[in-house]
Amino acid sequence: MWLVILAALLPVVLLFGYIWYQDIKQPEPLKWLLKGLLYGALSVPIVLMVVSPLGGLEVVDGLSAWMNAFVMAAMPEEGAKLLMLWLLLRKNPYFDEKLDGIVYACCVGLGFAGVENIMYLVNGAVAGEWVVTGISRAIFAVPGHFSFAILMGFFYARAHFGEPVKRKVNMFLAWLVPMIAHGIYDGLIFAQGVVDEYWAGILMLLFLGGFIYLRKRSNKLIKQYQKEDEQ
Repeated sequence: MWLVILAALLPVVLLFGYIWYQDIKQPEPLKWLLKGLLYGALSVPIVLMVVSPLGGLEVVDGLSAWMNAFVMAAMPEEGAKLLMLWLLLRKNPYFDEKLDGIVYACCVGLGFAGVENIMYLVNGAVAGEWVVTGISRAIFAVPGHFSFAILMGFFYARAHFGEPVKRKVNMFLAWLVPMIAHGIYDGLIFAQGVVDEYWAGILMLLFLGGFIYLRKRSNKLIKQYQKEDEQ
């Protein structure tokens, strides 16, 4: 079982190292980064408390697939992560650069992704499918949460350092934009299981294209804040 847990956390560790390196010129204290991971992990039970009473829709067609993607996953998960990011940063004296917003959001997102990944791989181990599950989630799911976190941190930093009059709008965008990206991501996956092979292939191509665009766009946002902080 320890091997399963290590496999679940490996992509989290690698992406944590990546975002830490992006901020290496003025790195955040390790204590606060680890605190961000912990806050992200604590967002998981918050989500479970919200979605468990709802029960979820039975995915039988495209509409129920997309409803589950947004209502049962994207909306509560990104909401919980934004709440924990706010709790982390509201009294953080080291939050003094725009890139820091992305770094801390990524820590929260990776904390959530790590717990979620352990849950999926442990369940996969029971069914004897944890290796395949681990590989697919290491390639897509964990980097997906990482990218959603970059979007959240980008707008959170705008809210903190930007014009006060736009603070509420940017805080709302810090939830809305990653939520939409997350919902589309999950919706394309969920819908593949309830359509015929032709449409499943189309959805898979859309998913792959969208995932590549998401990763490229999120990396550009990191570079943008690196340049703005230097200036």
